[in-house]
Amino acid sequence: MIRPRSVAFALAVLLLPVAARRAFAWDDLGHMVITRLAWTQLTPAARARVVALLEQAPADAGLAQLRPAAGAPDRDLMFAAYASTWPDLARRQDPAGRHAYHRPPWHYINWFWTTSPEGTVEPIAALQPDSINIVMELARQSKIVGDSAASPADRAVALAWLLHLGGDIAQPLHTSSRVSAEDPAGDKGGNSFFLEKGMSLHWYWDRVLTVQYPRGQGEEDAAYVARVAAQVLAHAPKASATAKIADGEFELWARQSLYAAENQVYCCGLERARAAPPAYLAHADEVSEPAIALAALRLAALLDRLLGT
Repeated sequence: MIRPRSVAFALAVLLLPVAARRAFAWDDLGHMVITRLAWTQLTPAARARVVALLEQAPADAGLAQLRPAAGAPDRDLMFAAYASTWPDLARRQDPAGRHAYHRPPWHYINWFWTTSPEGTVEPIAALQPDSINIVMELARQSKIVGDSAASPADRAVALAWLLHLGGDIAQPLHTSSRVSAEDPAGDKGGNSFFLEKGMSLHWYWDRVLTVQYPRGQGEEDAAYVARVAAQVLAHAPKASATAKIADGEFELWARQSLYAAENQVYCCGLERARAAPPAYLAHADEVSEPAIALAALRLAALLDRLLGT
């Protein structure tokens, strides 16, 4: 009932040129898992306001139409989960109204760095991030969501962006542009670091959960997202992350992801133009799952503060 929308979206993603994937962070599954884990931490008041706001999105955005039909499993939760994928849906050229909401620079921040011959990480001071970036937009969209005087339509769009960017910022390659002999101007978050058969390093990390936990035959979206979320929670329990929430400290969130990019991504025998070593997936998953769990707690704390009272 809902799954055809997800399948259509997945096919659209696969058909995109590789260069167009610069701003993706986590695939559909990753974003929906983060939103589900955040939802379980929200107060009832915040949940109700999330749904009420999303329903007031502008008609041309195609956002309110993502709500599952009455009687669908976890209807309100899945509405929020689908809304978390909406900023990636907006990149599609058709329909033009929805595409007008596409904002590529909002999804990431490029901090430039390199590795010295001695193996130490060194920032590149001559290269600086653009002024429009994920850190700035998380702050700006938060203000819109929390502003009761703003129009409900604007707040709805801003809320979808918060749901999405709160996940994006946890993907290490959305904060990093590694400088090397092959990429003297930076590798654009691993998008110009190709492994094999057109697979960029960035896209490899986006799909970690999907590859680690394949969808079961006939498994519907709500059940699939719930199953994978339970796995993530089991591997990264709430108690281990609660002290790290740092509500609203968006640059700190991004810097922590950058540290992971610098120290935990370009490692473990990874080479250009070769398939990632078999053990690399387990390594990427061990890095990703705690980051996803922490992103969910941070998103929940932010939404409760903005909408829970």
